[in-house]
Amino acid sequence: MKSPAFLLYTGDFLSSPDVQLMQAHEVGAYCLLLFNSWQSDRPGYLPDDEDRLRRVARLSPTQWAESRQLLLGKFPTAPDDPTRRHNPRLTAEAIKQQQHRELKALAGKASAAKRATQATGVAQNSTGVQHLLAENRPAPPAAESLSTAVEIRPTPVAPPPNTRCQNGQQEGNLSLSISRSSSLRSEREAAAAAQPAPQLGRKVEKSSGSPSPRRGGGRGVGLPPTLAEVQAHAATAHPATPEAAAEAAAFHDHYQSNGWRVGKNPMTDWPAAFRNWLRRRSQFQPPGSAPATPPARARTAPKPHDPTRYS
Repeated sequence: MKSPAFLLYTGDFLSSPDVQLMQAHEVGAYCLLLFNSWQSDRPGYLPDDEDRLRRVARLSPTQWAESRQLLLGKFPTAPDDPTRRHNPRLTAEAIKQQQHRELKALAGKASAAKRATQATGVAQNSTGVQHLLAENRPAPPAAESLSTAVEIRPTPVAPPPNTRCQNGQQEGNLSLSISRSSSLRSEREAAAAAQPAPQLGRKVEKSSGSPSPRRGGGRGVGLPPTLAEVQAHAATAHPATPEAAAEAAAFHDHYQSNGWRVGKNPMTDWPAAFRNWLRRRSQFQPPGSAPATPPARARTAPKPHDPTRYS
């Protein structure tokens, strides 16, 4: 079966020195000769008749006289048939496509034989398939080297699954798989048990040996301060605030109960949080106590009522 198309490598075509020397009508004539040679009974070949070639290229006698040497140089005389001219590159492409189709057909036959063997459960002798491949394998072209032929080997057919040997082998493989799964599961459980359980609210120390720097004197995420540390900080940092010692205990109890979090985020600087606590303590005073002084803010004076303004 003849292929209806061939690959046109545009880079090779445009970079050809002969094509670069051609004028526009000569490039068109060259393409027409290539297309007609592919559609001939022998792809890549044309009859050695200059008048016919001129008409196929659709050139006038004057144009053919000027361009015949350049165009006929792309179609030399065939070495096996002096009555024909051929394009070597197009001939090699036709041979390569023919080899590809034959190899695909042989691979399809081998695949069909394998499927038939698996469906019937009867192991067939693969010698017949190998003989068919060796007999029908196309020989590489002698003119020029093309792509290496792909060797197709039939896949060995496994014994049918309904034999006693196969059943025993399947049982052995199943037991081996179960034992391997059990051993792997036991190893994972033992490794998980050997690891120390993580402590909630504690930060894992780095193995570098150097202590991590504290921000603002605090312990950072996961290391909350003790009540004594908060009271000492209140007495040291806020000596002029008499409520600092009492608020230290309330501050510690509040954040100890919620895991030392500010909203949904872990606290990163508890001295700064304590300062905010002291600033906002007036908002959490119980009813009946002295009202907190509202923050001063700018207010606009009310506009005087003028009944004739909107009349």
